Amino acid sequence: MTAVHREEGISLYRHYDNRGRLTSVKDAQGRETQYEYNAAGDLTAVITPDGNRSETQYDAWGKAVSTTQGGLTRSMEYDAAGRVISLTNENGSHSDFSYDALDRLVQQGGFDGRTQRYHYDLTGKLTQSEDEGLVTLWHYDASDRITHRTVNGDPAEQWQYDGHGWLREISHLSEGHRVAVHYGYDDKGRLTGERQTVENPETGELLWQHETKHAYNEQGLANRVTPDSLPPVEWLTYGSGYLAGMKLGGTPLVEYTRDRLHRETVRSFGSMAGSNAAYELTSTYTPAGQLQSQHLNSLVYDRDYGWNDNGDLVRISGPRQTWEYGYSATGRLESVRTLAPDLDIRIPYATDPAGNRPP
Repeated sequence: MTAVHREEGISLYRHYDNRGRLTSVKDAQGRETQYEYNAAGDLTAVITPDGNRSETQYDAWGKAVSTTQGGLTRSMEYDAAGRVISLTNENGSHSDFSYDALDRLVQQGGFDGRTQRYHYDLTGKLTQSEDEGLVTLWHYDASDRITHRTVNGDPAEQWQYDGHGWLREISHLSEGHRVAVHYGYDDKGRLTGERQTVENPETGELLWQHETKHAYNEQGLANRVTPDSLPPVEWLTYGSGYLAGMKLGGTPLVEYTRDRLHRETVRSFGSMAGSNAAYELTSTYTPAGQLQSQHLNSLVYDRDYGWNDNGDLVRISGPRQTWEYGYSATGRLESVRTLAPDLDIRIPYATDPAGNRPP
């Protein structure tokens, strides 16, 4: 067994078998997840704290052929080269895959009945893709960078690069106008400017533009954004980039207080923040690190959060309303219930076995 004791009293315990395989993990609240293996060392089952099992079966070559969770199974088939050639979803729908001699995907039959095909050049670059009547051609420069593409013969996007190989511009035609985004960089390759333009493609006349500039601190972290005709937005960070506050044109907007795990515990904002802050939002956490409560110095906005043993959010309680969330055995959201003194509404979220919402 190994144990990791972190700050704020959070501990994590791991158990291993005599072959060094992880067999269980227990969190600070005593919730345990277990792992099972076959003789070949493949992970065959995961048992979550609520007792639900997720099982995986393998073929003789150690490739997963099926996964079952909550009574629903997804299966895969392989060819002699070990490539996936068929995938069957939990709802019984199929997707098929075909490859060339170089293991490149050349055809895919989707769950929705669509067939997509792919063609490559001698160096392996995608040159043509087909999708139910849409034929897209992909073009590259001598450095194998994509330069433009066409769809059914009509021009689509174009890409341009600078001397360093960095993307300088991407453009396309939209409703008779040339729409482009231009990028600028410093000598370290960091983005310093992004300019959006709309032009007349025949005359080159500039019809509209908007530019945003970016700046960085001594550690190389982004710390300022300046949109056109607006004051700069600055964010103050510490350590490896944890956010401590934000300013708009030199005026404090919000300040953050964090615990030793760098989680937000107090957010101060309003009335130029700082010691004059009009509002303070206080956050607390469970021993497992999940958000437990948020309390603003105005009771209307207080929130308490509840979680189940699998770590799913099951309840949000406020002074006026409570929201309850229900999940299936596979962890999918099944229902949302809203409760208030004069209200009790339950909204079901039905899905097929593969998790798709019905039409």
